[in-house]
Amino acid sequence: MDLIKFAADMEKVLRKVATEFEPVAEATEDGALWGFELGEDASGFLSLESNQGTLDVPTVTVSLSLGSIEEVSKEDLMDLLTINGDLLGASLTITPPLGEEQEEFLMLQTKFVATEFSEDMFNKSVTSLMTQMSIFFETE
Repeated sequence: MDLIKFAADMEKVLRKVATEFEPVAEATEDGALWGFELGEDASGFLSLESNQGTLDVPTVTVSLSLGSIEEVSKEDLMDLLTINGDLLGASLTITPPLGEEQEEFLMLQTKFVATEFSEDMFNKSVTSLMTQMSIFFETE
């Protein structure tokens, strides 16, 4: 799979569905990373990973931000992470430091084989993640 060409196809989907997006890591044969916004509803990241040397199967990750971990106490963060077992086809993760301010974010994400990526799959992934956000995190 030519990941640079595939990343260009992924970017076309972002152009159609996102209100804003920007590359965080330019496309290479190792993958690509974009930040995106979906109006006032959500923001997150879309990534393409080659997984060379591990799975050797390219994957796509759709992540929605739950906010900076600086805003969450350690106790609350531990409580949030216990929800992982209840999530359907998704998981919680904390990003490495990102951006100029080196912030870390709590993310709700789903991952699938890159060949399954399409506009419909992106939209279904976002809908699933947003539904789970409203079920599990709105009362937090």
